[in-house]
Amino acid sequence: MANREENIKKINDQLEQLNDEELEQIAGGTYNQTAADSRFLNDLAGLTDRYGAERAFFEDAKISHEVTAAWNKLGIGVDTSWGASNRYYRNGVEITRNEAFKIACDKYKKKLQDMPGGYNL
Repeated sequence: MANREENIKKINDQLEQLNDEELEQIAGGTYNQTAADSRFLNDLAGLTDRYGAERAFFEDAKISHEVTAAWNKLGIGVDTSWGASNRYYRNGVEITRNEAFKIACDKYKKKLQDMPGGYNL
């Protein structure tokens, strides 16, 4: 029976064989957004680790939990449910992803355009 590290290596080896278009199909939707959110929240205030979309795909529950907890610290709820775009909430009202990023930036007195990363909203 293979251990976790061997399984991850096997998965990574298989990912290396995919072209960019195939990888985008895997990384699309919530995984891509959740990974980008992790990088944004890290750049903003070190609220999470930084994750790539492939890792977010394979470690969905762990990374979604970490990103959700970070958003919650900012007073924003997020639904990273399977197979759809992330949904963001403030005070029980749905807001856009762009609004969530702006609220987060305002809290730390930063401007999104000044942050590294070029976040795709």
